Amino acid sequence: MKCLDNDGGGRRVEIYPVDQSAVTPSRAWVNVTERSITVRYVWADLVDAWAAQDAAQGAGLMDEIWDDIITDLDSDDAAYAYVACVGIGA
Repeated sequence: MKCLDNDGGGRRVEIYPVDQSAVTPSRAWVNVTERSITVRYVWADLVDAWAAQDAAQGAGLMDEIWDDIITDLDSDDAAYAYVACVGIGA
């Protein structure tokens, strides 16, 4: 996982929202788009948890990290509580 660690510098997390085309318009999130954010402060923990396949073990470190990341999205955080896909890259 050394290549993902990026010497502690971290990089970006890409967030792809859930497709809401089947959601009743009054209940759908408006203007939820793909996001890309820098997450240096949790990068080492994110890489370690991903390498350990922590997400497959239920509520664990990946869930805690995800909560930290979406909190940084400010008012949009609830819209990204559930997503279709997350990409990480160094």
